[in-house]
Formats: sequence, structure tokens, C-alpha cells
Amino acid sequence: MGRLFIFAVGGTGARVLRSLTMLLASGLKLPDCELVVPVLVDPDTQNGDVTRTVDLLKRYARLHQALHAGGGSKAEGFFAQPLATLAQLNTAGAEGLRDSFVYDFGGISQSFKDYVHYNEASVETQGLLDLLFTPDSMSASLDVGFRGSPNVGSVVLNSLMQAKEMRYFAQSLNADDRVFFISSIFGGTGAAGFPLLVRNLRDPDSGLPQPQVRASVPAGALVLLPYFKLQQPGAQEKAAGQDFIDSNSFITKTKTALSYYADHLQGLEALYYLGDQAGQPLPNNPGRAAQRNQAHLLEMLGALAIPHFLAQPAGQLDRQNPAHHEFGLKDDATTVDFSQFSPVMRQEVAKPLIRLHYFARYFQNHLNEDRSAAFFADGKLGSHLPASSGVLADLNDMLTEFEQWLGELGQNERHFAGLRLGETDFNKMVTDKEIKSGFISFMGNSLSEKVLRVELNNAVAKTRLDNPDAPQVLRWIVGAFDKATNVAVDAKLQYN
Repeated sequence: MGRLFIFAVGGTGARVLRSLTMLLASGLKLPDCELVVPVLVDPDTQNGDVTRTVDLLKRYARLHQALHAGGGSKAEGFFAQPLATLAQLNTAGAEGLRDSFVYDFGGISQSFKDYVHYNEASVETQGLLDLLFTPDSMSASLDVGFRGSPNVGSVVLNSLMQAKEMRYFAQSLNADDRVFFISSIFGGTGAAGFPLLVRNLRDPDSGLPQPQVRASVPAGALVLLPYFKLQQPGAQEKAAGQDFIDSNSFITKTKTALSYYADHLQGLEALYYLGDQAGQPLPNNPGRAAQRNQAHLLEMLGALAIPHFLAQPAGQLDRQNPAHHEFGLKDDATTVDFSQFSPVMRQEVAKPLIRLHYFARYFQNHLNEDRSAAFFADGKLGSHLPASSGVLADLNDMLTEFEQWLGELGQNERHFAGLRLGETDFNKMVTDKEIKSGFISFMGNSLSEKVLRVELNNAVAKTRLDNPDAPQVLRWIVGAFDKATNVAVDAKLQYN
């Protein structure tokens, strides 16, 4: 098995990576993938979408490490897929590399005008810059990203492609690895950074190490077309110089970028395209902590391009004739549940999400209802929960954020409603498949917190922990829920 390097570029890349992490937490399998190495690329280090995703990745990595330390990767189950930063690969030359999921831009804080040394340039050069860039672009501070201006991003990012992260990435590549890029096509950072990253991966004259390996490793990309729009300030706000992104230009930028890709983008074996009609406008936050958008259905569907790409046999990937993929739902419905998915997706995506939802609902609402139950008492849970720090607190925070993420997916005009988040009856939590009550329930085929407690007790039967530490308790909890929710979905819900 090889490793997967994911370059998530800009705010959209960060949000898709957030959805991927939630899917991995539920147990989504990545075919033939030994390790995932995510790299977020965004000069706006305070970007709310980026910082939230980084925190999530760190939490996931801690949980995985505590669950599987010394035991290698696990084939299936919650938090099973290993994650690592570039620095954790321990390739020669890691000295000075930050142990971070974020590409280090070195704290760019000046305006674009200062970055290109406009005032020191010749009159002719100043005239050319004035022709190519608007006054707003010239005065924009680069520490908030490129604010929907890919022409600005191309200049800045091109000068950073020889940074230590890129050199170390290239040095670390093996022939059986794969590379995947995630970006929007209508913004600034993603639209600018994605083609540059692909070019530097493939260019034998880029000066990066291992040109032969870089030339041979398979690479794919997810390109997000416009799927939202932003609130536009009124004349008064514009006159006051309010900073904003003009989403009215998204379609024009998309057409221009697609034309460029058709003629110049080379070096990929597969491209995945996703887009949708925009719904109600979102708040217009150009950058920093305020740019923290709710999760969107397209970001979750976009994340599924990654297991699809990994499942393609190397012999069927042809760079001279790259595959172009789109995603379609069964119906053009604004409310999307699991019935809109293909049978394969229902098995590979819906079942893990249902299981993690059952896990979260029981853990947060019913765990303390019977402290004498074998699962609770023999695992010494009373001595460790609730936890204010450590991996057990990470588990609680992860489950809480998972439920929040599901809730956000249900807020957009085209929204995901596969799970009823406010439902307290486990029989009714899955929208497209309810467990019938009545006589069948009396016969023991229903699902309730009491039934789940029995399955949790069965999962730990004839075992107990003596003076366990937090990682041992974590393994006890996650292992029991792994077995119990499998029974709940297969035997009770009978989901297929």
C-alpha cells in the first residue's frame, strides 16, 4: 500500500478536508492507503475554515494514535485511517520543518503592492502592474489570502513553490504513493494554487528532488465549481471601503479557469468536478477568523472523490487521456437523504455515518443511565468520565463536532437530511429506513438505548479493566461501540 498526499488549497479545500475527516472518523475506508498526509495551503493562517480543520485533524490524529499505537493500521472501524503531517514522515531533511498540517507561508503580512515592490519599480513596470491589477488588488493585505483574485495568488504562490515544504514533500515521495489536490475554481487561493502545485509536481526542471518519481506518481484533483454566493454590500458600505468578495464574478472566473485548464493543465490522471446552483447568500467574510462557513453537502460529496480515485487501478490511469468525473444524485431534490445514493455508496458511506451517529447519540445522552452495566462498570468509566482533557475529552469533542457538522449539512438550500438529528428514538433516526415498532418491537427487533446497552455489554463480555489509563478506556469504549453499532445497523436496522 502507498500513501496519499492531499493538498487542500484555500478555504474550500479546508472545508472538503473537514468533511473527509468526519467520514474517516465514521470508518470510511480508503482503498490501499497506508497513510494520509494532508497539507492545507492558505496564506491566511487565521482563516476560520483552516483553523477549524487543523484542530479537527489534530484531534483525529490523537484519537487514532491512542487507539492503534504500536498496532499498525486497522482495516476498519472508527478512527481507523492513519494521518500524519509532513514532518512526521521522518524523511531525511526534515530539520527546520514545522510539525503542522499547514503549509508555512512565513507570515506574509504586507500588501500586494509592497510584495511586488511597486514603489521601487520603473515607471514602465508600474504601468504594467496598473494594467494587470486593480487598485483594490494592489492594496489588499496578503495575510487574508487572495480574496477571490487568482491573478494575485498566482504571483505570490509561484514564488513560494520552492519552499521547504515542497522540497520535503518531493523528497518523501515513493513510486507507489498518490497525490490529490482539492480547490475551488472561482476563488483566489484555490484557483491560483492548484495549477501551480500540479506544474511543480510534474516539471522536471522545477529544481525539486526526485524528478523521475514526481513524473510517475499518479495524481488526481477535485475542482469545486461555484456552489454558493455571498452577500454583497450596499453602496454605503462600498463607499466606506468595506472589504468584500464580489461573488457576481464567480461564473466569469470559472469560465476563464476552465478554458485555461482545457489548454494548459496537464499532469493529472483524473479530475473530479462538482458544482451546484447557489442558494441563499452567505455572509461576506473575505478572510481571517470570520471566514468560517457552514459545512455544505457538496463538500461531503467532494470528499468522496478521494476513495474513488484511490480505488482506480494504476494500470487504468492514463495521463494522456485523463478521466473526468462528475457526481449525480438520483433525483434533483433539495432535500437529500441516503436513498439518493447508489447501492455501493449506501454500504460504504451511509452505514458508517449511521453507526457514528448512533455512537454519538448514546455516548452523549445515555452513557450514565446505568452505571452498574458491565460496559460501564467493568471499563471503570466512572473514574474517567467526564474528562476535561486528554484523549477521552478528544472523543467527546469529536462526537460533538460530528453532530454539529451533520447539522450544518442540513442548513443549506440543497441540504443533507439522511439522519434526524433531533430524534430521540433510535428506531427513527435514519430518514430512509425506520425500524417498525409494534409487535415486531415486542419480538426484540427494535432499537433503543436499552438494546444498545445490551449490545455494549455483549461486546465486553467476560472482560474487565484493572486500573486503566485514559487510552485503555478509550480503546474499551470505541471497541465496544464498534461492535454494538454494527449489530444495530445490520441486525436491527437491516440497512442495505
